[in-house]
Amino acid sequence: MGVDIGTSGTRAVLFDASGYEVAVSRQEYPLLCPQQGWMELDPEVIFHAVITTVSRCISLSGIPKDQIRGLGISCLMHSLMAVSRDGRPITRLITWADNRSMEEAEFIGKSYPVQQLYEKTGCRVHHPFYPISKILWFKKHQPELVRATSRWMTIKDYILFKWFGEPITDYTLASAQGFFNIHTRDWDEDILKEVLGIKRGTLCPVASCLHALKGMKREYAHAMGLPDDITVSIGSGDGVMANLGCGVFDDTAMSSTIGTSGALRTTVTRPVTPEGQPLWCYAFTDDRWVAGGAINNGGVVLKWFRDNFQVQFEKEAEAFGGKIYRLFDSYAEEVPPGSQGLIFLPYLAGERNPDWNARATGVMWGLTYAHTRKHLVRAAMEGILFRLFAVYEILEKYLAPRHKIRAGGGYAQSRIWLSMQADLFGRRIEVPKVTEASALGAAFLAMAAAGAVDRLDKMLPAMKAQAVIEPNPENHSLYGEIYKKATALYERTKNMALGKEEGEHAEE
Repeated sequence: MGVDIGTSGTRAVLFDASGYEVAVSRQEYPLLCPQQGWMELDPEVIFHAVITTVSRCISLSGIPKDQIRGLGISCLMHSLMAVSRDGRPITRLITWADNRSMEEAEFIGKSYPVQQLYEKTGCRVHHPFYPISKILWFKKHQPELVRATSRWMTIKDYILFKWFGEPITDYTLASAQGFFNIHTRDWDEDILKEVLGIKRGTLCPVASCLHALKGMKREYAHAMGLPDDITVSIGSGDGVMANLGCGVFDDTAMSSTIGTSGALRTTVTRPVTPEGQPLWCYAFTDDRWVAGGAINNGGVVLKWFRDNFQVQFEKEAEAFGGKIYRLFDSYAEEVPPGSQGLIFLPYLAGERNPDWNARATGVMWGLTYAHTRKHLVRAAMEGILFRLFAVYEILEKYLAPRHKIRAGGGYAQSRIWLSMQADLFGRRIEVPKVTEASALGAAFLAMAAAGAVDRLDKMLPAMKAQAVIEPNPENHSLYGEIYKKATALYERTKNMALGKEEGEHAEE
């Protein structure tokens, strides 16, 4: 089984030994925004969602629990929560999309040699996306809470701690905090002391994602319908699990995912930290790293449309079994490439790679009376892909050209969205037979821990492509021109957000 804990919901998926889905259970939960720039989740709501989805998945499968050999966890990255000495959460889970620590991030950028920190950590530490600045925010604004904190954890760390009573995290989630040394694969003592002023004991011990635990507390094993002796792989972040689940074992391919956010990633045999910090690079195993770039605004943009205009969409969605995202696909199919001049810059939650612009905001440009909500939806889908293509250009610049692009995440179920990507990128897009790539990656690690697979580069049948989306040359040419316009529009709005005159370059 793979359990994929995301920003908007949790999925539990039971797979057979070939990687094919046997049963799946999903549960959404709300993203909490109590103040401008704050984006939090309730850790107890997530914990109970994991219990519920695992139990429901097993029930739906009809598989006897003694046949379930292992469980692995995939988890949203860059999360942070404080836990008290008695193991209780004393904060909500602060997510990657939370920008409250913008000033603290800027302080890091002005006060420390950020390129050196980047080369150590693989993280652009002076962006509020990373938890390093969030800890500084808590130290400045809630010092009493910091004094009461026994450990800083990710949500996966917290769940494993509740299940086994053992604090532990994996290389990649540790890398994604901004104070882990990707060369030594350990917390960086200099950063802990000189930047954060915290002790190693307030962080979880670190292990490879291949590390497995046994001896789950019986109350939780029974609540989920798992055998008492279940082998649990500690797993890793959802991004690298998607990379693994898409069958990207080396740098001959890259994974492309759009879930709540979006990313392009590949697996490398050495850290990649170019000048200017356009990419991130995280430790994965003892001899592998994952390098790539991510965008803040992926499927969350369509979720914003769904949640804020649900009444308008619900009636039409009845023709698609009530599934609004399928309705969105039908909208996009009815609108020509380029959305008839409508460009949407989808920065609802700032932006990450390649510009790391936390102050970016959304823009709908070119709107006329002739445009309908169908145009708005297609323009949003195209705008998300424009930002993902900006990441692709950076990857192509600093890494050898990839031979394959393999799609995963929720968007891999949308043929029209994949076609847009193939047209924009001018590359064929391979779609594996299983679209729950992060859950499959986590389950694959559980297979390794249980002895069902003997190496991490073994391509399961379900990882192989079931479809290949070929680009349309005419659309590729058209999208090239629109991408230039969208990029120029972004530069203008970026300068405005930073208080620059048009034509004046913003400092990096």
